[in-house]
Amino acid sequence: MNRRPAPQPVVLLFVKTPRAGFAQAPLAAELGEERAADIYRAMIERHLREIPPSWQVEIHFTPTEAETEICAWLGASRHYHPQADGDLGRRLRKASGAAFARGATNVIALTGECPELDRATFHEAAARLARADLVLGPTTNGGYHLLALRRPAPELFDNIPWSSDQVLATTLARAKLFGLSRELLTPKDDIHNAKAYRAYLSRVARNTSSDSLTIVVPTFNEAEHLRATLHAAQQSLPGARIIVVDAQSTDRTREIAAQHGAHVLVTRRGRGRQCRAGAAIADSDWLLFLHADTRLPPEAGTLFSRFTVETDAQVATFRLRFDSPSFFLRICGWFTRFDSVFTRFGEQGILIRREFYDALGGFPHWPLFDDVALFQRARAATRIHSLPAHVLTSARRYNQRGPLAQQWLNARLLIRYLLGTPPAVLAAEHASATPPAKRPASARLARTPESVR
Repeated sequence: MNRRPAPQPVVLLFVKTPRAGFAQAPLAAELGEERAADIYRAMIERHLREIPPSWQVEIHFTPTEAETEICAWLGASRHYHPQADGDLGRRLRKASGAAFARGATNVIALTGECPELDRATFHEAAARLARADLVLGPTTNGGYHLLALRRPAPELFDNIPWSSDQVLATTLARAKLFGLSRELLTPKDDIHNAKAYRAYLSRVARNTSSDSLTIVVPTFNEAEHLRATLHAAQQSLPGARIIVVDAQSTDRTREIAAQHGAHVLVTRRGRGRQCRAGAAIADSDWLLFLHADTRLPPEAGTLFSRFTVETDAQVATFRLRFDSPSFFLRICGWFTRFDSVFTRFGEQGILIRREFYDALGGFPHWPLFDDVALFQRARAATRIHSLPAHVLTSARRYNQRGPLAQQWLNARLLIRYLLGTPPAVLAAEHASATPPAKRPASARLARTPESVR
C-alpha cells in the first residue's frame, strides 16, 4: 500500500516595511536606521530563498498602508495579508486561524529575525509535524523564530510575555496545558542587537571564506608582484581557495603560486581566457577575479561577509588606489566608487555570485576589454555595487608611459570599442604602441585593460 505524501505547509512570513523606525530598536540604535533596515531586508529575502519553492507562502505585513511598498519589494505575485492590530500573539492567532480556515493542513509561522534559518530547517519542521501538534524553533535568548502547527490552537497565544526571555517557556507550558504534543528544533541565534549581529558576521566569515569563495588570479611573468598579492589575499580571506591561472610564464610565477598553496593551472595567454579557465574549475558560490599586481585590503573578509549577508546583490568591485603618491592617481582612484563604463574595470577586483557569472556567459574570449564586456552585461541586469575599501594596485603602466600618452591611448581605444571597433583590432593597436621613456605616473580618466600579461 502506497503511503500518502505529507501535506505541504503554508508558510506565514511576518514582515515589516524595511524603513526607518521599523527595524529592531537596539540594532538601529547601534548601527543606524538605514543599515538596520538593510540587514532586515536581507534576512527576509534570505528566508524567501530558503523556503522550499513548492510551498505556499503568505506575506503578513505591517503597517497596513504599506502594501504597495511591500509588493514592490517582494513581488506582486505573492499572497499578501495585513497583520492584525495588537501584540504578536493576536497577530499569530489571526494569521494561523485564517490560514487553517482557507484549507491549510499545516502552518509554519516565521516570527523572528534569524539569518541562519535554512531549507533543511524548514524540511525538519515539516517532518516533525507528522508526529507533533506544535514544533518550535527556539532562539538562544528565550524566544522562538519559527512556530509550526498542524491544527488551530488560538489558546496558545494568550498571556505570553512577548519580548522577554520567557516567551519559549511560557508557550511550552501553555501547549502542555491544552494538550498539544510538542517538539523543539535546534536553537538558533536571533539578531536582536548589534552584538548578536557581529557574532553572526564572525561565524559567516569563518564559514564563507573556506567554502563559498574562490579567488582567481590570471598571471604572466608576475613573480615581482604575485607574492604580495597572494599574501594579502590569504591574510584577509584565510580560507578562500586560490586558483592561479598562468599563461606559461618564464619567471618564477608558478613556483611562487605553489609556495602559497594556490592551485596552479596553465593555459594560453589572454586574461579573459585565463579567468574563464579558473572559473571553470571553481566549485564555490562566489568568485573573486583579482589581478596579479593588486592587493586586497585587510578588511576584505569582513566586507565579503557583510555583502553576502546584508544584500541580495550579484556583483561588486572594490575601490582603487595606486601604489604611487601621485595626486592625480589619488583623484582617479576616488572616482572608482562610481559605476560607469569609464570608472569600473577588472583591476578593482570583481566579486560575483557564481550563478550570476554563469548566467552572463562569463568573460568573452577577447584579447582586450573582456572585463568591460562582462560589466556591460552585468549592468544591464543588475546594479554593480562598490565595496567601501580600496585595493592597492601597481602604477607601473603609468611609470612606463607618460601621463598624456597613456590617457590618450586609454580614452581613444575605449571610445572606439564603445563605437563598435572589434577588440582584436584594438588589441593589435594597443600592442604596437611603444611606451616612451619612463616618467612619473599621472592620472587617467579612463583605463585600458592590458590585452595580455
